[in-house]
Amino acid sequence: MESKESGPQAFLDFVNQRLAKRQRELDGAVRFSSHYAQVESILLELKTVRTKFVTLMRREGLL
Repeated sequence: MESKESGPQAFLDFVNQRLAKRQRELDGAVRFSSHYAQVESILLELKTVRTKFVTLMRREGLL
């Protein structure tokens, strides 16, 4: 991670930064190209990781 912070919120911030970066990349990619499909897949995986992480952290009372 780029910042010196640690803990659940720092990880969530890191994932959100990656999501924003990939979304910008997807917005600039040519639709239906192989690059577009690859970035779209990465974006969906990051969203899945974020959702599972937030669910677990809320269940544990850490967020």
